[in-house]
Formats: sequence, C-alpha cells, structure tokens
Amino acid sequence: MTVRFDDQVVVITGAGRGIGRSHALGFAHRGARVVVADAGTELFGVGHDEQLATAVVDEIHAAGGEAIAYSADLATEDGARGAIRVAVDTWGRIDVVVHNAGFTSGGRAFETESLDRLDAQLAINSRAAFALAQQAWSIMQAQGYGRIVFTSSSALHGLARSIPYSTAKASLVGLTRGLAAEGAGHGIIVNAVEPVGATRMAQNLAASEFRDWFLATMDPALVTPVVLALAHADCAVTGEILVAGGGRVGRTIFAETDGWIDRRLTAESVLSHLDEVIADQRIHILADGVHASAHHAALLGFQPTEPITIAAGSSGDKENR
Repeated sequence: MTVRFDDQVVVITGAGRGIGRSHALGFAHRGARVVVADAGTELFGVGHDEQLATAVVDEIHAAGGEAIAYSADLATEDGARGAIRVAVDTWGRIDVVVHNAGFTSGGRAFETESLDRLDAQLAINSRAAFALAQQAWSIMQAQGYGRIVFTSSSALHGLARSIPYSTAKASLVGLTRGLAAEGAGHGIIVNAVEPVGATRMAQNLAASEFRDWFLATMDPALVTPVVLALAHADCAVTGEILVAGGGRVGRTIFAETDGWIDRRLTAESVLSHLDEVIADQRIHILADGVHASAHHAALLGFQPTEPITIAAGSSGDKENR
C-alpha cells in the first residue's frame, strides 16, 4: 500500500518552518493540495512574516505540487476560520486539517505568570484548534469523510515553569477525544500527536549532553510519517494521542484504576487508603467520557439493561439539576 492524498485538500498550520513545513512538503509530495498556513511569528509569538508561508508554497510548486499560502493570525477566530474558508474557496472541499502552529512563552515561575500569557497559549492552541475544526466540521459531515490531527506536547503531562503552555497543550486532549466521539458516526477521524523534534523551541534547552543528543537525533521530518498515517483514509484509529519522534511511535494512555470503594466514605478513610486509590494494578483504558461513567458505575455494582448515555451539555450531572 502506498499512502496517497490525490485530489484531497489539506490545511496545515504552522507550516512555514520546522515540523509544519515537513508536513506540508510530505502531503504535497503524496498528491495533496495544501494550504500552507503560517503567520510567521517569532519563537515567542510576536511578529509577522508572510514570506515564510510563501517560500514553502514556492518549494511545493517547484516540485510540481499545488499549494497556496495563508498568513492571517490563527490566534484570532476569523484568522483560524479563514484558513478553512480559503481551502474551500480555492478547491471546493476540505479533507484534512493539521493544526501544528504554536509558540513558546518562555520559562517563568508560576507566581509570576499572568492570565495574558495563558490566554495567548489558549488562543493559538485550544481556540485555534476549536475554530479550525468547527469550520471544517459541517463540510466533513456532508461529505461523510474527514481527518483532523492536532499537535499537543509531552507538556500535557505537566511541565514546571511552563504552566500556560502545559495547560493549553493538555486542553487539546479533551478536544481530540470529544470530537473523535462525535465524529465517529460521520466518517471523521480525530487524533493528536505529541511531536518530539529539534525545532526552534528545542534551541532553548540548556547546554548539556542531552541537548547535543536531542538536536542530533530528533529530526523534525520523522514526525511527519505519523501525521500522514493518521490523516490517511485507511486510518481507523480515532481519539488517540500518539508520541512521535526520532523514529519512535508510541501511545499516550489515559486510564483509571479500580481504586477503592467504601459506601460510607469519609475524608479520614480516603487519606488512609490513598495507596490503594493510586495503585497502578487493574488499569482500565477509557475511550471517552461515556465509557468513563459506565466504568465507574460498573465498579459500584450498576448493571445496565440499556446503553448508558449522558445528556448533551452535561458532565454526568442531570442537565436541569
């Protein structure tokens, strides 16, 4: 099998350099029509240089491919939605969205952080991802097909002195898994990647043996094959977060333990049994929030006679409580 994207239209954000550029060239090489979306911001999210996107488009054209540049600010709603609009206006469809754009805020102790810095990270990560996906969603529903790949980070596990960045990247987990559940009946596959690559951000690593090894090993181009696979028509995996870097592909797992049950639970009993609560035996991998609720109910002895559903707009509570 050869992975091809002939006649498909792909929007790739942050495609002016680094991992995003590799994605754009990879999709174009395999037949896709590519919107190269990049505002050309600097490492810390300031500035604008539309020539970055244009240069990648020129490179794709020189190789015989089709591409257009888009350089609006994806951190604004209109800028993010516009990337999808230009794809549809130009080629009449949208098949794949790869949201790779992002920047670092730089390390800072939490007590000196600001909501403005958090908002900046949420805007380029969560809000842009939400707007891009939503703008493409109805089109993908109508055609019964779509692929969305978000770019998260190992920072989703928590990263000291980068709390806004960690918060924003972790938020993509809920968006990825929620959209995967909602898109399942429409032929829309949604996944995320945790890329590990020697990009501009990696230059911030402190001088060390690890930094030297990292820069020599983590070729950004080795992330692209994972994104291509997740975006292909033959991919049936959805709602997953895959780690990609240096030739390794792994899976980030979100799971629950059986925990500990006491029908007369008290704060004192919780404290005295915390070791049992966090013990990593009998781990259950959960597909989505409904599965999580069903699992919790089963451990408490609930035996349903009909499928468990959760009212739209709720998180387990009754909608009009």
